[in-house]
Amino acid sequence: MSPALRGWKIAIMLLAVVACFAGTVLAQLRLDHHRSADLKEELLYLPNERLLDHFTVGMNSVIANMLWVQCIQYTAQEARGDRGFEWLNHMLQTVVRLDPYFVDAYRYGGMFLAALKADDDAGLKLLQQGMLHNPRAWELPYEAGMIYLLNRRDWPGSKRMAAYYLGISAATGTAPPRIVDIAARLQEDFEISDIEREMWVHMAQSEDTFMREIAERKLIELSLREAQQYLQQVVDYYRQREGALPTDLAALLQAGYLEGLPEDPLGGHFHIARDGSVYSTTLLEHRLNTTQNALQRALDRYHEAEGHWPESLETLVEAGRLREIPEHPYPDHAWGYDPTTGEIDSELQPLEEIAP
Repeated sequence: MSPALRGWKIAIMLLAVVACFAGTVLAQLRLDHHRSADLKEELLYLPNERLLDHFTVGMNSVIANMLWVQCIQYTAQEARGDRGFEWLNHMLQTVVRLDPYFVDAYRYGGMFLAALKADDDAGLKLLQQGMLHNPRAWELPYEAGMIYLLNRRDWPGSKRMAAYYLGISAATGTAPPRIVDIAARLQEDFEISDIEREMWVHMAQSEDTFMREIAERKLIELSLREAQQYLQQVVDYYRQREGALPTDLAALLQAGYLEGLPEDPLGGHFHIARDGSVYSTTLLEHRLNTTQNALQRALDRYHEAEGHWPESLETLVEAGRLREIPEHPYPDHAWGYDPTTGEIDSELQPLEEIAP
């Protein structure tokens, strides 16, 4: 058979597989039409595992790549929209089931789940799943270590777990020298903020536009955290010298304690609360969104398992769904919860009203 004829045969086979796959999706959409009127769910519906096995006919990796592209597009859309990421777990599991050796799907999927959906449990689970199938892939234990360094930095033993996973990454023998160096520095209790900055700087050089956007925002957030810490030191010094809190950050400028106020490229500002704590409104909003999303997921999982909403948020702790109820990021605020609907309420007064 000539090369040209062989190429046409492969192309026809691929088209047949794609057509069959598309037909399966459409068939299931029709069957499920009466069970859900949500357009997003219909558009993103994926076939169940048995249908995938039956219709991919040996083209699993090809279909996995197609679905991975769709997953990237969906993640980008959600990141710029309501940030619900409702379908992300299912899409990722479908991709890696089709191709369990798809390292990038495990790696970036775990990153998406932890950094964007704020579901570090799901991110770690996906990465650990990938490690079983790809024990030589240094990227997977590396990303697991980063979850412990960044998402779980306040957890007891987080550094130990990060060092454990980064050690695994270095031990694969395939990790770049910079990863081996990070693992060594972590063993010496090196500053986590420096490791974090190095990671985002490296990602900011990615050829993928979406990855660069994530990294650039994370670098800004890191700078805002550092500026917040510096302003806190200045406020504490002012209180020590003057015997009272400054009325606002402008007072620090007038008294000569600051030469200027740091800017926030993301549109927020810095503020002193009545207890003397300095806050960045951008960082507060980010913490509010991620914490509220994590609470809502715990409520949804409880409802799915028990068939009803918990009587209170404390019930989630008693049922083992959460270690503790996270504090509301905004000072002087508490979570509101409606047990009849399972919704978290977080209506906020303007931050200026919290000022001394």
